[in-house]
Amino acid sequence: MKKHEKREREIVSSIDEKKAIPYEKWIVSFADCRKSKIKISYREFFAQGFYEAYDTVMTYAEKQNLDVRWFKEKRNCGNTFSKYEITKLESFCTYCNRKFNHQDPVLCLHSNCNSMFCSRDCMNDHIVLLHNSNI
Repeated sequence: MKKHEKREREIVSSIDEKKAIPYEKWIVSFADCRKSKIKISYREFFAQGFYEAYDTVMTYAEKQNLDVRWFKEKRNCGNTFSKYEITKLESFCTYCNRKFNHQDPVLCLHSNCNSMFCSRDCMNDHIVLLHNSNI
């Protein structure tokens, strides 16, 4: 009888883990200065470093016509922001799966549902299909 040896293949990552920069959670503060009212909002997002975070924030601010007050890593913000649920910088609609960047996303009206939508039409369709109720 021949002995069969089991060979285990070693999976080698193409990325050197020692040199990889981990994704950090960042928080950004925007000011919307339209019609002599100043509205301040906070958003969170993931980036691998300062330059990627800067690029993400400036691109979003330019698209939305907002002023950037500050942005920094969430771990450097202290306990102030750890208590609050902060909206993502870019979100995906639960119903149609499109990326959207609204200041105020449309939330599901049901208390046990945490879904976010890009429009009221998507929210209405979600409620009819998932929660089986008419609006």
